[in-house]
Amino acid sequence: MANQTGDTRIRAQAMAMVERCPSGALPYAVDGQMIEPDLPNEVAVIPDGPLWVSGGVVVTRSDGTPMEVCNRVTLCRCGQSASKPLCDGSHKEAGFKG
Repeated sequence: MANQTGDTRIRAQAMAMVERCPSGALPYAVDGQMIEPDLPNEVAVIPDGPLWVSGGVVVTRSDGTPMEVCNRVTLCRCGQSASKPLCDGSHKEAGFKG
């Protein structure tokens, strides 16, 4: 987190929100050490949303280029994302069901 607070309650709430983020796009650090939840290697379907990939699974782009290995990432299923193969939330506006 770029901003710091001395209020431990606020800090704990912010850390919990980051840890629940399915995409992993919001990291945080404690004493300079990046913190990531320990997640199993798995791929799951989020109803009416993206694929959720966790545990450092290697994802390869359609051109054969591997993406940076992340502990968690969400991949587009609706075809509407402007940042494919990553999900950008476009499925909600598109009314994607699946």
